[in-house]
Amino acid sequence: MARDIIAEVYPWESRVAIVDDERLVEVFWAGQGENVGNIYKGKVKDVIPGLSCAFVDIGLSKNAFLFAGDILRPGKNRSTNINDVVKSGQDVLVQVKKEAFSEKGARVTGDITIPGHLLVLLPFQNEVSISRKIMNNDLRSHLREIVEANKPGNVGVILRTACLEAEDDDILEDLAKLLTVWEEIKKRYDKSKAPSLIYEDIDVIERTLRDYLDSDINRVIVNNEKLMDRINALINSKKMNYGFKIQYVPGDLFEKFGLEKDVKRAIKRKVWLKSGGYLVFDETEAMTVIDVNSGKYTGHDDFEETVFKLNMEAAVEIPRQLRLRSIGGIILIDFIDMKNKENEKNVVQILKKELEKDKAHTRIMGMTGLGFLEMTRKKSRYGISQFFTDDCSVCQGRGHIINLYALACEIKRKLCNLSYLENETLVCEANPQLLKYIQEDTRNLDYIRRHTKKELKFVSNHSMSPVEYEIYGK
Repeated sequence: MARDIIAEVYPWESRVAIVDDERLVEVFWAGQGENVGNIYKGKVKDVIPGLSCAFVDIGLSKNAFLFAGDILRPGKNRSTNINDVVKSGQDVLVQVKKEAFSEKGARVTGDITIPGHLLVLLPFQNEVSISRKIMNNDLRSHLREIVEANKPGNVGVILRTACLEAEDDDILEDLAKLLTVWEEIKKRYDKSKAPSLIYEDIDVIERTLRDYLDSDINRVIVNNEKLMDRINALINSKKMNYGFKIQYVPGDLFEKFGLEKDVKRAIKRKVWLKSGGYLVFDETEAMTVIDVNSGKYTGHDDFEETVFKLNMEAAVEIPRQLRLRSIGGIILIDFIDMKNKENEKNVVQILKKELEKDKAHTRIMGMTGLGFLEMTRKKSRYGISQFFTDDCSVCQGRGHIINLYALACEIKRKLCNLSYLENETLVCEANPQLLKYIQEDTRNLDYIRRHTKKELKFVSNHSMSPVEYEIYGK
């Protein structure tokens, strides 16, 4: 498998794409003030026993949400009763696991994790776990032995897939660094007054590189020379020798490499397959249901063979879509019914094989009595539809419209990459609702003017819909 990492950074946002075998499989996005992975000394403001949760002040504009099951205490089991674990006014050590979004505050956890390139330190656990992608039993035993022999008894460790290609000394060096970080966090917690930030994780680009840099990497492409220097420094500091290329390509990389259209397709409910069949994704609060349909595909063989080929194609595409859309929780897949049980078994095997490429933990439960394939996928971030769409106010949330903030970011990216035009002024014509999101961002508009050496003009057009715009030179 050949993998490309394509990263673009702007003052208002950063985006990273994971491209496997020339197909977009994951997108990571972060706006200004991103804080996922940061560790805070927070103060419990409100305890809500009926929801078994607490709201914690960590110094952000909205209080963070802490579920009772996310609080670990040394030597004790997790509790679902919030009154057993925290009290109002209490100081707590928490880590942001999900970004604040829309009207929701950040989701935080007391189950702290400190990731490195080779290991993840779990300060409130004590088990040693090994990536399921390391399948050699002798290697697994060896890795477990060296970590258990060198870690303190009161911390847990996860050995990441990158340990496959690492020397023992590098693994132990990573462990020592993570233990040093944890000791520093404890000291800052004791000295700091709540609420305060006591550990700042690396940004979305470096996090992606930390998680995905391995021997499968073909090249890393960036649109910023300073970012390229940062990545080179990171690789040198980690003593990585994977032999991939780092390329600087100016401009809008998602547009240049055809990724923008894939992102927009991932917002749609229907996904067409190459055969002419299609998938339908319906996301609800409780679960996601995926329906496999034959569509235009009729096949040339008997009906059973036609259905089998279509289900096999769907079994390859569905894991990609789960990653791309960041779908988690309970997932039900309605494959087209097959009479041949061997065919059904082969479809499930292909699905499992494709899911092995997913870094999120997945579990296939099997077929339900109604013929659905039931599975689960761990959700650690907001889905692409939550970032790029809003609930439709006309139909009370049954449909979605384009998120104007996301659209404003798109317009700023395009303006920023039009310095090649000979015109002295760049004009953006749009509906007043959309222009409001752009014109209020005076700081980044000044950056675009400096970067392009052009004036910016905004023309209000009430006849355009809120999601329409036009950019041209003058």
